[in-house]
Amino acid sequence: MLVALLAAALVSAVGLSAYFLHELESFALRKLEERLHTQARLTAALVSEIALADDARFDASETAAIQRALDDAAPYAASRMRVLDADGVVIADSGGAPGTSYAERPEVREALEGGYGAATRVTERGRVALYVAVPIKRGDEVVGVSYASSTTFSIMSLLSDYRTRLALVVAAFAALTFALAELLSRWLSQPLRDLATVASRFAGGDHSARAVPRGSVETRALAQAFNAMADEVERAIGELKEEERRKSRFVSDVSHELRTPLTAIRGAAETLLDGDVSEEDERQFLASIVREADRLTRLANDLLTLQRIEGATGELPLGRVPLREVAERAVEALQPLTEARGVRVVVTGDAPIVLGDADRLQQVVANLLDNATRVTPEGGTVEVRIAASDEGVSLQVLDEGPGIPKEALPHLFERFFRAQVSRDRSTGGAGLGLAIVAAIVRAHAGTVEAANRPEGGSVFTVRLPALSLDRRER
Repeated sequence: MLVALLAAALVSAVGLSAYFLHELESFALRKLEERLHTQARLTAALVSEIALADDARFDASETAAIQRALDDAAPYAASRMRVLDADGVVIADSGGAPGTSYAERPEVREALEGGYGAATRVTERGRVALYVAVPIKRGDEVVGVSYASSTTFSIMSLLSDYRTRLALVVAAFAALTFALAELLSRWLSQPLRDLATVASRFAGGDHSARAVPRGSVETRALAQAFNAMADEVERAIGELKEEERRKSRFVSDVSHELRTPLTAIRGAAETLLDGDVSEEDERQFLASIVREADRLTRLANDLLTLQRIEGATGELPLGRVPLREVAERAVEALQPLTEARGVRVVVTGDAPIVLGDADRLQQVVANLLDNATRVTPEGGTVEVRIAASDEGVSLQVLDEGPGIPKEALPHLFERFFRAQVSRDRSTGGAGLGLAIVAAIVRAHAGTVEAANRPEGGSVFTVRLPALSLDRRER
């Protein structure tokens, strides 16, 4: 950045200097030409007064008179004046060199033809010489030429004459430009250096590092883009860590869940292999094996259900679902179980149509009913209450059980979590029912929560978005 700013400043300075010097040279040439033209015309008028009364040729006395006039004017004129005859030969010269022929010069030929001639030439010292030729006439006949010339500076002559002074000025300008470019480049690049420092900290593991947007528009945009990227990376890292923790906990929980039924199956099988088992004990051991195998089967099925719901390929087939009909089908399917437990189940209320998978939503109701009837005392009632809500549709399952321990409420929907471990194990539960409920509800863009009822028991509330009126009509 420093080199770029310095190069831009120097190129601009050289370009502007060349332009202004060229304009100054052109202005000086225009003014010099005006002065020489005036002097040449005055000289032509003077020559016309001195001679050429009767003859178109200059005689010796006329030539001498013209030379004296030029000599008298020479100390007061900064230019050189010559008078040429009709052949272009000098007959009088303020520089003291008569007899030279200038007939071949273009400006002289133009003057001899009755016009005005002017030309510029570069001298050996690099200065610009300007020549102006004006015709001297007798009537309409050109009898001579008034020829004026002078020199002025050029760009090259200025550089040559003032090279020491110019060298000092250029050196001072370069030093000042370097200092300003250094300060400017440091000021402009400071936000980039700060951003590089923040990026290094972030790459080194400090994921809380963020850049402060400042400086130019582009630098601020870069800092904001970095912060957005850092937020996304930090979020992704957090999700990966959480996923790793979930996987580790999942493996641990699965291992723990498998250990008990496998131990029971192994123990029963080893006892049967040892022999000396009565027929009644043999039936009990076989029944234990079948029971634990069923428990393993349920665990595998529940895990597969969760995988299909939460997996990338677990998209639900959506359709119009009347939630009350879904709840009634779930109650009907569980009727043998609820009757065996001595619990009555009622469905109340109604709600708008929802968009979802009827089978999965029935599974949600069935899982919640299974838990509710398990904890409700014999002779109690479980209510499935359906209603429209601000969020769309709500489905509540209310039981008359002992309620949920306060410390267990935040963990109810986690995999393998049991609020009442001993009771769930005795009935073969693996702690996946509510996790499946939460996964299905999330797949339907809904929410599920649990709470204790003031009058006793607990309530599980599922909220789902409802189809709008115009969509239901279509």
